[in-house]
Amino acid sequence: MKKIRINELARELEVKAHEILERLPEVGVTEKKTHSSSIDEDAAIRLRRLYGHDVPDYVPDESDIAEAEQRNPRRRSPPRALHPAQ
Repeated sequence: MKKIRINELARELEVKAHEILERLPEVGVTEKKTHSSSIDEDAAIRLRRLYGHDVPDYVPDESDIAEAEQRNPRRRSPPRALHPAQ
């Protein structure tokens, strides 16, 4: 699962990190956190919604993207040549 630091999320939401720390129990985070701690993307999505931001229900992470590329390898772009053909 993808994670985001609390101070980065605070910057994104344009609020102070301590405000996010105070609201963590509202979104189900019970562990003690600091401004430099990370939270799961699910908790970050719930916080974004609390602050009135529109976010999708599902945000793909790196493993989902890799799995999709395995299922359909032709969708990946071909590697670039190091030197153009002359």
